[in-house]
Amino acid sequence: MANEDPVPIPRAWCDAVSKVLRSGDRKFIDTTGQSDRDWEAAFPDDAWDYVRFGAMATALEKTDVIGKHIRRMEEPGETYAFWFHHRAVQLYGKINLFPDGKIILIYSSHTPRKGKESL
Repeated sequence: MANEDPVPIPRAWCDAVSKVLRSGDRKFIDTTGQSDRDWEAAFPDDAWDYVRFGAMATALEKTDVIGKHIRRMEEPGETYAFWFHHRAVQLYGKINLFPDGKIILIYSSHTPRKGKESL
């Protein structure tokens, strides 16, 4: 089954994920090694967790967030891909919110690999 076209991301999902990101608490925020390396490669002088988490939260706090619902992930939960920005650079983010609504997994935080128009 193909991933869906971009849609408005549910406000409840955005609010829950943003809250976890703003906490900065690594007990509730997991990241893939690849997402960490990609972020560090894009911003070697500014690769702090709080910078990445803040940039992603800022995008999700906007009222009209559009993203792609990703349905084929191994982990349980709801995963969305979306655009966010840091230092005027467009970035691709993909985050899973686990069913408990308190833990997230950041799969992606990198510059676009498939063009800036396509999630």
